[in-house]
Amino acid sequence: MKETARRLLKQMDNPDDPELRRLQSDAKEHVEEVAHAAGLFPDKHAIRRLSYTYYYDWETDDPDFMLLVQDPGNLHKRHLEELQPENPLEGGCTRREQVHIYRQFAKSWLTGRNADFSEQFFGTFDDHGLINLGAGWKGYITTERMFQDVYLGDVVKYRVDGFGRSAERKSYAKFLEEEIEALDPDLLITFGSNAWDALRRETGPSAVRNSAASPGKMLDIHGTLHSISDPIDTFVLPLSHMSGQVWWRFPPSDYIGRLDSALQLWGEVR
Repeated sequence: MKETARRLLKQMDNPDDPELRRLQSDAKEHVEEVAHAAGLFPDKHAIRRLSYTYYYDWETDDPDFMLLVQDPGNLHKRHLEELQPENPLEGGCTRREQVHIYRQFAKSWLTGRNADFSEQFFGTFDDHGLINLGAGWKGYITTERMFQDVYLGDVVKYRVDGFGRSAERKSYAKFLEEEIEALDPDLLITFGSNAWDALRRETGPSAVRNSAASPGKMLDIHGTLHSISDPIDTFVLPLSHMSGQVWWRFPPSDYIGRLDSALQLWGEVR
């Protein structure tokens, strides 16, 4: 995975596919606008680095689980304010240093607006003995122990909205398929209908047990364990997105209840 990770990060930095270059160009333009509005004037290299995200440190991490979302979302002024101690817009930056800048985004995202989700989600994994939270869920995330167990990934790496199915296919072929193959996760969890649909189109997952749930309806398929054989043999679990508008509507007890049942089934069949 080490060499694959380096190669993927390099490809994200300089994509060779025209459609992915267009996505990156749009993302860089947006990043520059946000930075200038915040009174910051980063050089072109920093703008390029902030146009995408990648959280895996190939020197330290050995995760068993892959969490997949659609994309990293647009950059906002608050992100730049949160990152100021890291000085991501000044001076040189190695590829591994880039990774740790991106991790600040992930930690803020999981311990801020999505804190209730994170506490219950990782708590459920701890209940099943799949991870060890130690002193608590928040420390597990902020001390970066989480990354020892969990690989965070995006279907589309760049910070753009409305990229469409073609861009998802290109992103899968150029990045995600190789990530899945090299990482070889024991369990791959998708969040939200877009990430699930993108993976479903490429890998053809089948339910582990007979289910009447419609694979095209996220509220139905949420928590239904699947398996795939391409690009690897592993298990896939579709879950609804963890954003507040979904999490609180689901409601959380039902969301986590289905996750709990799926992890129990996974423990029986893997």
